[in-house]
Amino acid sequence: MPTRSRARTSTLLRKLAEGAGERIAIDELVGVLEDRAFGILVLCLALPNAVPGPYIPGFSAIFALPIMWLGLQLALGFSYPRLPGLVRRRSFARARFLRFVNRATPLLSRIEAWLGPHPGWLTETRGHRVLGLVLVVFGFGLSLPVPLGNLPVAIGISILALGLIEEDSRALRWGLLSGLLGCLWLLALVGFGVAVATRLSRYFG
Repeated sequence: MPTRSRARTSTLLRKLAEGAGERIAIDELVGVLEDRAFGILVLCLALPNAVPGPYIPGFSAIFALPIMWLGLQLALGFSYPRLPGLVRRRSFARARFLRFVNRATPLLSRIEAWLGPHPGWLTETRGHRVLGLVLVVFGFGLSLPVPLGNLPVAIGISILALGLIEEDSRALRWGLLSGLLGCLWLLALVGFGVAVATRLSRYFG
């Protein structure tokens, strides 16, 4: 199947930064990124949980709920994220955004060199609907307050987000597999915790 021409995300961000006015609104950014805005937003929400760190109760849920909301929109067939008006109207200085683009471009370029448009059923509308439902499930798993359980799920969501950004069906398949394994690991931890709690209750009961 031939791969259609698709502008790189780094190119779009740089054009926006160089051609915008004094301030750039979130709504303007989403409009430029169009369909790949889903992937970028999900990636930004998943990354804080994909980096190892101390366990903070409730931390993952703060990011998981918006991921589930974006997944639901994707499952419903939305072509770009619908954000609350308060969020859409938020803006930041063009100079600040340009500094962010300059820092992010090298990393984005490396990712774009590895990933790229690779058509498959997951990059089509029906595939995106399935991925949306998967993000709702993965987001729910991410929201559970289980120590050591969120990291693998967050990594799977991050890979899915990269696949959405670049329309790469290979990355999407890897993201599905990683997220599924993460959910199984999460279930194993929950089962282990329940078993330990049951034994302790019997012992001290």
